[in-house]
Amino acid sequence: MYVDLHVHLRGTIAPATVNRLARRNGVAIREGTLRAPGYGWHDFPSFLRVYDEVAAAIRTARDIEEVTYEHLVRVGCAGTAYVEFMLSPPHERRVGISFADQLAAVDRAADRARELTGIECCVIATAVRQLGPDAAIDSAQIAIACRSPRLVGFGLTGNERMHDAADFRPAFAIARSEGLKATAHAGEHLGPETILPAIEALGLDRVGHGVRAAESQAVMAALARLGVPLEVCLTSNIALGVCSDIGEHPIAALAEAGCVLTLGTDDPGFFSTTPAREYELAKRAISDPNIEARITRAAIAAAFCDETTKARLLGRL
Repeated sequence: MYVDLHVHLRGTIAPATVNRLARRNGVAIREGTLRAPGYGWHDFPSFLRVYDEVAAAIRTARDIEEVTYEHLVRVGCAGTAYVEFMLSPPHERRVGISFADQLAAVDRAADRARELTGIECCVIATAVRQLGPDAAIDSAQIAIACRSPRLVGFGLTGNERMHDAADFRPAFAIARSEGLKATAHAGEHLGPETILPAIEALGLDRVGHGVRAAESQAVMAALARLGVPLEVCLTSNIALGVCSDIGEHPIAALAEAGCVLTLGTDDPGFFSTTPAREYELAKRAISDPNIEARITRAAIAAAFCDETTKARLLGRL
């Protein structure tokens, strides 16, 4: 049984779906983008540009419902029991879809997918780092105005090099004051020195990525002591150059140091991965015959869903 705590909803979109939505909505997507493996990006800045180009095919609440349903059924039929999607209020709002309508679309898709496969999902509203702290406050205010039971968290995504984590403290304070759990990307493209300050400044319950903690024994020890889980995305880290291959990935060092580890697919439509593949990579990297069960139990404990859902997931193990 697999749990995916780190996946961007727009990043799940498959090429065939992009093509269908682009045609339906009259959106021009470069032919080279659609034909190239992983949509043809070659470094992190180009990945962000292509990501926005591809995601521009999503124009309506119906589109969001279709993308959500297709992903949940695809992974649910392959053994995934729970997913937490990251969804950013400003993105689709620019084309006239309110965040409430986005959440309603996810709800409809999730209900249908659960009936078919048993999969469960929740949503984390995210601010985008490069849009700045004021936009993050706006995202937090939009999020707390919505009362969907599936909206369980608030996060910070995007380019780590843009703004210090502490700049986003007001946005996270707003979200946390309304009971939303907190996560943020840190220690992916920047070093271990960014991780603990982000946890402290934003009150993080989890860290998105965080794998560069392995470069500091002190940071790993602190993470183990605090028990703050890391959302490790193995295929994404290799694809984006955080490490060269699974043999070079620091997940084994993090496990040995006692860090709490969960797994995520990040942007599976761009990285050609699945939760099952991420678990297989983890088993290759970590010499522990029980690592799959350990990661799944840790992920259920770290999930932002309610205790009833957690108990239901544990009952499926």
